Amino acid sequence: MTMSSRAKAREEAPVRRTGLTDRGLAFTLVLPAAVLIAVFAVYPFGIAVWNSFNDVDIATGAGVFNGVDNYIAIFSRPEVLAAGLRTVLWTGGNMILQVGIGIGVALLLNAGLRGQAFLRGLVLFPYMVPAIVVAMIFQFMFNDVTGVVNYLLQSIGLIQEPISFLSNPDLLLGTAVVMNVWKYSPFFMIIVLARLQSIPRELNEAVSMDGGGAIRRFTAVTLPSIMPVVLAGMMLRTIWTAYDFDLPFLLSNGGGPDQAAVTVPLAIRSLAFESNSIGEASALAVVTAIVLTGAAYAYMRGYGRAEKSSR
Repeated sequence: MTMSSRAKAREEAPVRRTGLTDRGLAFTLVLPAAVLIAVFAVYPFGIAVWNSFNDVDIATGAGVFNGVDNYIAIFSRPEVLAAGLRTVLWTGGNMILQVGIGIGVALLLNAGLRGQAFLRGLVLFPYMVPAIVVAMIFQFMFNDVTGVVNYLLQSIGLIQEPISFLSNPDLLLGTAVVMNVWKYSPFFMIIVLARLQSIPRELNEAVSMDGGGAIRRFTAVTLPSIMPVVLAGMMLRTIWTAYDFDLPFLLSNGGGPDQAAVTVPLAIRSLAFESNSIGEASALAVVTAIVLTGAAYAYMRGYGRAEKSSR
């Protein structure tokens, strides 16, 4: 066999691949995240489910099976039902305001205004401030003696005497919503702004050529285009807001007067570490997880419909 024929044979011979296959590489890359999820999410949730069907001794961790007694008990507690209602109000209020403010600011930042590059960086500031700092700022701002909010409202004549935002049970939860909206509205601003910048300019131009104004462009082009990312963001923020513990706890110093800021996460803490009812706390956590899973499913169905209509 000549040199040229041997070289040709080597070129035509199948190349033997070494190392991982594509599937093996995929599993290798996913494995660390899967292990972390199993250790820090699946395992604790499994323990919570087990505890929810047992009367657990907080000192030893041993449990005695009691069936669904813990579930019956939490639905028999007025304070737990009140915490559930507050959580609905807390989450709903946050979603309405965060989505509305997020979309409005994103539209302004996408309008070609002077200095918008600086403003885009500035709107991220609240999102980066630690929760403890945010709570301290709002405690100072809404203080009924030294707070700047009362000072400004009195200065412009809207009120005659200071309002007790943090000690009035009727106002405390609303104040907490305002604080949470200030911190987390940038989340919607960023995702909506990113989607706005990917909308083809030709679509808006076509609507304008048909005689459509700004409102028509928004309803016909902008809103259908941003709706998928808005729903995806709402799903994440609904889950995170419903489980938000630090901001309500820090602002109200544990729940506030008449427990006016106690939402479900704070109620779970109270059941577990103040009432020593690990089983009831676990049952409430499991019920909350089921409800939020249903909400996530509804969001995903809406996301699928919005994605189809935006194409």
